[in-house]
Formats: sequence, structure tokens, C-alpha cells
Amino acid sequence: MFNADSLASFKGKPITIGHPGAVNSKNAKKHMVGTMLEPARQDGENVVVPIMVYDENAVTSATSGKTKQLSLGYRLDLDETPGEWNGQRYDAVQRNIRINHLALVSKARAGDVATLNLDGDEEIALDDDDNQPKGKTMQKIRLDSDLEYEAAPEVVVAYLALKQDAADKQTKLDEANTTISTITAERDTLKADAAEFETKLKQAREDAAVTIKARAELEAKAEKHGIKCDGLDDISVKKSVVAKLKPSIKLDGKDDTYINVAFDMAIESAPMEQQRKIVNQDKAETRNDASELKGSAAARQKYLDRLHGKKEAK
Repeated sequence: MFNADSLASFKGKPITIGHPGAVNSKNAKKHMVGTMLEPARQDGENVVVPIMVYDENAVTSATSGKTKQLSLGYRLDLDETPGEWNGQRYDAVQRNIRINHLALVSKARAGDVATLNLDGDEEIALDDDDNQPKGKTMQKIRLDSDLEYEAAPEVVVAYLALKQDAADKQTKLDEANTTISTITAERDTLKADAAEFETKLKQAREDAAVTIKARAELEAKAEKHGIKCDGLDDISVKKSVVAKLKPSIKLDGKDDTYINVAFDMAIESAPMEQQRKIVNQDKAETRNDASELKGSAAARQKYLDRLHGKKEAK
């Protein structure tokens, strides 16, 4: 209630006898007997506001004590989050209180503290003479253009009610626009997140394809040299290949970069090693063949010599 906006909403609101429900531009003339002249101000735990009651029956009822107590009619947003304030527990908080009207009642919920101040010193006595103005007492009203006019009290009240209706509708419109902006921002964020997800998913698929291809090529190279890859990660496979092709290279304590280079060199040099082995094997076989041919020729020569009566050399 002591929020600045709540206190400001007192100004110009109608005064009624009892609570007629929400007062608006359509029923203001029927129910209004006065108006609150200024924004309210806090006075300790209470609220004080200057008012004007111009309806004769309302004044009579108030001065007689029949409807001297006051009760506010207002709208609010109820926050049902429990908590504690000044050592007292509460179950809910009334927020965004906006005054609609002030009712003159016989017994207010707040008791005697919510009452009209009708001290005799504040009463004004008027002499009944010909100089008294006839007709209704006029009130001043300031428009949004800052121009000031005099008008009958009910006109002022109706104008202020219309103005408040417009302000309330503008508030709701602003809240709706804020909600729309929030929803739009959330939608745009979700769209951006979706686009980013698609990009990351595409990249992940491409990376997976590269990884699968590289693994397949690695296994093919390893199996070519008799290395089984089951249960081995890439580095372990490469270490096994190097150990077989280049047993002189020790990989203990070496980092992945060293192992990768050693693997590449071992694979690249493997064809040359294989070719060298084949050449050496061919040479050995040639030597053996030559040896065998020489032995056959010698045996044949011995046969021919015996055939011609030649003696075998000893």
C-alpha cells in the first residue's frame, strides 16, 4: 500500500456510500458522492488523503456517524509466496495495488483508525445572504495540456474516472506489449539455438565420418602387417605396428606425436624393406641354382669321360 505508485493512485478517485463494485465511467455519476483530491501519504502505519464530499446525504450520513468509517476498493496482483515481515509470518503479498474508490461505511475492517476527520475547526459556516453564489460549487480541473478549467463536481469526477480508465487500459496495453516482447525474444533465442544446434550437429557428423574413415584406413594398414586391432585404440594400434616393423625403435614414454611420426615412417619404409628381402631371397636362390647346375655338368662330364675310356682324375 505504501508503494509510491499505489499512493499516487488515490488522487481523483471517487468516494461512494458503501462498496458498489468497480466504479468506472459508466456508473460514476450514479455512485459518486465526492472525490479524493491528492495522492495519499504515509502516516506511520496509516494512509492519509484529503477528500471532498459534496453530496448532501453523504455529508449528513458521515457527520451523524452512520457512515463515518472508510474502506478502500482496489485491484491488485496477489503473490501467494509465503514469507516473514517484521517478525510476522504471512501467506501472501498484495502487489501493484491500484485504488478504484473510497467507500463511506458504518464499520470498516480497519476499525476506528479508518475514519473521516470531521473536527469542528475545519467546518465552514456560510451566511445566507444575497451575495452567496447560486447553483453548484465549481471545482478546478487541470487537463493534460496543463490548461485549467472550472467544472461541476460530478463532471470533474467523471473526467477523472475516464482518465483513470484510460490509464488502466494503457497499463494493461504496456503489460501486453512487454509480454509480447518477452515471448518474441524467447522465440528468437530458441530459433538461434536451433540453428546453432543444426550447425553443431552437421559438424559432429562430418567429424565422425572423418574419424571413422581414418580408423578404417589405420586398421587396413595394421592388418596388412598382421596386427589385430580388436580392443586397441589408435595409438595402441600404431605402437604395435611400429614394434613389428621397426623393433629397434623404443616407444616407452614417448608422446602421441612421436608415436604418430614413427608409425608413418614405418608404414612408408615397409615396401622398401619388403622389396629388399625379396631381392636378397632371389640372389640366394640364383646362387643355389648355379651351384646345382655346376654339379650336374660335372656328373655329365664324368659320364662322357668313362664312355670314351678316359680315367677319372683323382
